Amino acid sequence: MNHQGQSVNSKAHDMTLMAVVSALYVVLTFLLAPLAFGPGFRISEGLNFLALYNKRHIYAITVGVFIVNYFAYGIWDMVIGSLSSLVFLFIGKYLAEKAATWAQKAGFKGDPMLVKYAILAIVFSLSMFTITLMIIMLGSGDAFWPLYISQVVIELGSLALGAIFMYPLSKRIDFTR
Repeated sequence: MNHQGQSVNSKAHDMTLMAVVSALYVVLTFLLAPLAFGPGFRISEGLNFLALYNKRHIYAITVGVFIVNYFAYGIWDMVIGSLSSLVFLFIGKYLAEKAATWAQKAGFKGDPMLVKYAILAIVFSLSMFTITLMIIMLGSGDAFWPLYISQVVIELGSLALGAIFMYPLSKRIDFTR
């Protein structure tokens, strides 16, 4: 097989994996729809940790968020929620990598991936101000701080639960591929 054939197969493989991750995000969200669309507790948010392993997963998760958000606040949530996911997954990945490097230089003896998980969870949870502002702008929310704090706590809970599954799973499945 020539080099061009390998490139086409690689692109098809990447697109297939992205479609699987996007579909998994949608299915996991609808699995617990009453919690996902009411309080905003999405077990699918645990897939955000895939961003730490391969940039391709950021795009796949963003597509999954785009599809799911149609059923929440419609077009506004599709655009704002998806863009927020895209931007803050990249920021979270970047800061997580920096923090893991700093932790190792400071003598941290544990798995640097645990540092990355913690940083991504914190960054992504704090990013809920974008969703809070959207909810308030659409007239569906009350005061900013109570809504924001509840969004942060719910997101942190979703990510903590997701980490409990994703971290051990990452030891058995190579998410970097």
